[in-house]
Amino acid sequence: MKLRLSSHMRRKGIQLGRPGAIGAGGLVMCLALYFSIVQPAQQRLDTVRLSVSSLHGQTAQARRATKEGARPLDEQLAAFYGIFPSEHDATDWVGKIAVIAQRDGLNLQQAEYKAERDKTGKLTRFQMSLPLKGEYQTIRRFLSDLRAEIPIVSLEQVQFERQKVGDPLVDAKVRLVIYLGKPS
Repeated sequence: MKLRLSSHMRRKGIQLGRPGAIGAGGLVMCLALYFSIVQPAQQRLDTVRLSVSSLHGQTAQARRATKEGARPLDEQLAAFYGIFPSEHDATDWVGKIAVIAQRDGLNLQQAEYKAERDKTGKLTRFQMSLPLKGEYQTIRRFLSDLRAEIPIVSLEQVQFERQKVGDPLVDAKVRLVIYLGKPS
């Protein structure tokens, strides 16, 4: 059987000649190119098209939900500014920070305060610079507790410095910011 097939192929090969053999080789190359490059690319394209159509559906749904529950911009802005505590409460927030520091084993000897009013909006940026001295883990716990208990405070900068390599205490300079709203 094998012998017949190869003799049959030789006969056909002779009939095709050199141009036919080149054409058959080109056909094999095209099939290899299709199955190795074109077909996987087509599958990726189909996946992307499906993803895009899904995103279009989600966008349309979000647009409908926004139109149904849309509030006027001035109400949205008033609700945004209503989140921030009043400027009159700034000393209360400083007191809460001092209580958390003392509870975590840190002593606040001094602090620098600076308040800047926003020129375009209705917020006051209340910045506090706190020099701390303690163990590294204690200061980290203080910062973590601060964020957990006073979510409106943001850590703007922290700098750690150790006097000697083996010294258990570090000097830290912590800068915190609280955004306060104007009293209504």
